Amino acid sequence: MASGFFSVVGGGSGGGCMANEDEMWSLLSELRGDSPKLPEELELDCCEKCKGIQLIIDEGQNICLECNTVQSRIIDVTAEWRYYGIDDSRDGDPTRCGMPSNDLLPKSSLGSIIGGRKGDNRDMRRIRMYQMWNSMPYWERTLYNIFDKLTNNTTNHGIPSKVIEDAKVLYKKASEKKISRGDNKDGLIASCIYYACLINKLPRSPKEIARMFHIDPNVLTKGNARFQILLQINVDSSNPDDYITRFGSRLNMNYTDVQKCKEFAKKLDELEIVSENAPTSVAAGALFYYCTLNDLDFSKKQIADVCEVSEVTITKCYKRLLKYKDLFHPTNKI
Repeated sequence: MASGFFSVVGGGSGGGCMANEDEMWSLLSELRGDSPKLPEELELDCCEKCKGIQLIIDEGQNICLECNTVQSRIIDVTAEWRYYGIDDSRDGDPTRCGMPSNDLLPKSSLGSIIGGRKGDNRDMRRIRMYQMWNSMPYWERTLYNIFDKLTNNTTNHGIPSKVIEDAKVLYKKASEKKISRGDNKDGLIASCIYYACLINKLPRSPKEIARMFHIDPNVLTKGNARFQILLQINVDSSNPDDYITRFGSRLNMNYTDVQKCKEFAKKLDELEIVSENAPTSVAAGALFYYCTLNDLDFSKKQIADVCEVSEVTITKCYKRLLKYKDLFHPTNKI
């Protein structure tokens, strides 16, 4: 069929027909886009002077072997020293680079430090001191001192570093809105830790936060109000079961009892049986209720001291829970 078609088009037979067939197939291939493509010309680095392609890299220089022309220089951005930490036999640390930049203190992160050696004279020490004073703007120095205070006060009380870093970010945002001084500043710093704990689902009671920063709880309350005015961040409030694990650990309760008590406290919160009490008070009441009904040897005073809740408050919560005794555990055991 194909040969007949080409015979009609070509108008003949024999060698002329074969030539016409080749032409027609070539034409069809071009129309379909199937024509073979020649390989693109390879882009090789060549010498700008003699156009030679024999280039080598020697001691950071790209050199042509034919005319010895230096084409370019390669900058090595890796470390130029070798340091093996505590196993290094050198007297001092040979590293010559700065610490990672701090996004919270951008200006002071971009600077140099004049190192000191034993036996430096008085003038050299003064130069180093002046350089340190001028390396950090006054507003960043203020932030640095606050961050240092915030870290020291919270690390000793078991606050994780993630919470501390979040609190620093919150304080910087709040300080950019409005400058605070005196008790307002102390309350705002403590409030940043308080809300950072809530954000990370590791709540601390206002009394605990106030004790960390050696301030009155009323100062923290005002700081929380100021925090909400400045940042307007919506944070979920703490629940009683959030405190059970920490309080149970302080009482040296076993894991099974802690988990059961957490479930009990969560059920209390869902049913809103003691919703008028603070979460720490509900947690303390749930602990005492659970320990009493399961004959655990933990007194009311021990629980009150650990939870920082008065024994009177625990007694009120306990009596309120007794009214729902059959609802929680028909067998008198949780």
